[in-house]
Amino acid sequence: MINRDNSHWQPTPAPDIEWRDGIPVSREYDDVYYSTDNGIAESRYVFLEGSQFLAHAKKRRLTIAETGFGTGLNCLLAVEAWLNAGDQRAADSTLHYVGFEAQPLNKSELQRAWEKWPSLSYLARRLIEDWPQATLGCHRLYWADLHITLDLWWEDAQQALIDLASRRRRYFNLWFLDGFTPARNESAWSTPIFTAMADLSQKEATFATFTAAGEVRRGLTTAGFKVHKRSGFGVKREALWGQLAHLKEPSKASGVTPWDLTPKSAPPTTAVVIGAGLAGSFAARALAERGVCVTVLEAKAVASGGSSNLQGITYTRPSRRHGVLADFALASYQIATRLYDQLLGSTLVEGVDGHRCGYLQVTDDSETLNYLEQFKHRDLPFHVFDSDEASVQLGAPLTQPALFFPGASWLHPAAVCRERLSHPEITLLEFCGDCTFSQATQGWQTDDSLGNRYESDIVILATANQLTTLQDTDWLPLQTIRGQTTHVAATESSRNLRTAFCHEGYLPPPRQGIHCLGATYGPQDSALDERHADHITNLQKLARALPSLNFSTTTAKLAGHVALRCTTTDYLPVVGPVPDREKFNACYAGLRTKKTRFIDEECPVVPGLFVLAGLGSRGLTAAPLTAEVLVSDIMGEPSPVPRYLQQALSPARFLKRGVVRGRPL
Repeated sequence: MINRDNSHWQPTPAPDIEWRDGIPVSREYDDVYYSTDNGIAESRYVFLEGSQFLAHAKKRRLTIAETGFGTGLNCLLAVEAWLNAGDQRAADSTLHYVGFEAQPLNKSELQRAWEKWPSLSYLARRLIEDWPQATLGCHRLYWADLHITLDLWWEDAQQALIDLASRRRRYFNLWFLDGFTPARNESAWSTPIFTAMADLSQKEATFATFTAAGEVRRGLTTAGFKVHKRSGFGVKREALWGQLAHLKEPSKASGVTPWDLTPKSAPPTTAVVIGAGLAGSFAARALAERGVCVTVLEAKAVASGGSSNLQGITYTRPSRRHGVLADFALASYQIATRLYDQLLGSTLVEGVDGHRCGYLQVTDDSETLNYLEQFKHRDLPFHVFDSDEASVQLGAPLTQPALFFPGASWLHPAAVCRERLSHPEITLLEFCGDCTFSQATQGWQTDDSLGNRYESDIVILATANQLTTLQDTDWLPLQTIRGQTTHVAATESSRNLRTAFCHEGYLPPPRQGIHCLGATYGPQDSALDERHADHITNLQKLARALPSLNFSTTTAKLAGHVALRCTTTDYLPVVGPVPDREKFNACYAGLRTKKTRFIDEECPVVPGLFVLAGLGSRGLTAAPLTAEVLVSDIMGEPSPVPRYLQQALSPARFLKRGVVRGRPL
């Protein structure tokens, strides 16, 4: 498993490349990224033909993995071939491509590499536009119109594959092995990689590679693949291809107790999602885009709870060290900003539903700023600005340094929810009142307060703090945080703000002439009354941080909005299957005497019942990634996060902590 273990935060290692006749060459490995003769022809011959690609293309869900993603040439050729095989594919078929790259190119290098292949420019432009920044982890790109998901893991392939294999799922139909030549890059062709490949392969999975090196052939054979030689491309004498000979019991070398893993089950065809805030809306959309028929039940109106503020900002907070909070915050920010950038260019109205304005975060944390400053030449989600640079960016004078996040947006949460719920596979029912649900002979039945009954394979609970009133989830340590925002009319000076401004609170540029600023922080306060003193607090905090705006704090009548946020005691969301508490405590009781004990028992869960909640004040940022984590797990797809983050989000983490501490919940 990947384990950052409180290490210093670092961007991904940058490749050391030179250009020879327009082709990128690794100085470290003294090897080219693709053939100097005809890269496209070589890739089609070695990888598409060698892996029997067209035979797999008929599958309803085709999943491909590539070690050594490089420029993405193999990926885009596979995408092109899959799209061109339309008559041979099912109407609702999908392609999921997972690429691993330890030293990713930057965007300008990628663009230069693709100048050589104009025939694929229509796909290359899309890849270049969505190309992830230089941060470790999995970056999920979703091309909804093509039914294609790209997971780009900026990680060492061995570590990432072992991490995926630790989840005990068989994801992949095809393997493209395209690391630098084995003689110069042994780690990309190691026994742990071949073992993980076998553990992750579905029945009759195939592989292809340009090399015929003896250690590669022997390693794949030992792992369980039947290996064949074929003629190589161009001057290369031989290449390899093969097929998984038989399904072996997956390796348990990780020795990690599977308390966080969802037991295998058939993907659902129907689902009920209870709650139509950001959590429920994103979960419903993720299911619908995978062909699941979803009914969304909302007690009141869409986005009437914690998602009801006038404006919110996609927000993150970098750290000098890795940790689950910081790593989740950065990962969720990146997938969210990529998605909202797409939506604000299509289905959301720029200036009304949101605005791609970025945000500045002023801070007195000079240690973090100084540490992050050393990476200023890398392509990262943030830039370190001194006070003068920050003032120019904001359009108002600042006396503090700041972090600038150019990809961020302010958004109207209700508009985002309704956009996500607008899908032909989603049926939205508002004002249903409180719902009850119970297990049926097959699946679940849910009853609303109007006397209607809904049957489904699964139920997802996205009801925030109401989860503590339900028998199956009343043990979750959720807490209510009252937040009050203040609405103020834009002034002559505030209209000129070029970006959102974050301090102790936040101030986005105006929406239709009104700023939504705030917000107060009231733990264990569930009152919804609007308080004049809280408006004054919001305005005074802003005045101290940005006195040039001159918002009046003496206005007798101030207006705003109160919402109740739902968060957990460790400030991370709860995402995943609902454990059966009593069975869980009994199953893993041995962890009390030794928390690292390996107990090879599946997590006892309430079958078909899932939860997505606890997004706190960062719902706009957290919802896209948490929904993908949840639905990928439900559908048996590769996860978009390393397992240490999935463990950090699992509802079962609280039960495990209770067992380990000798105080079961």
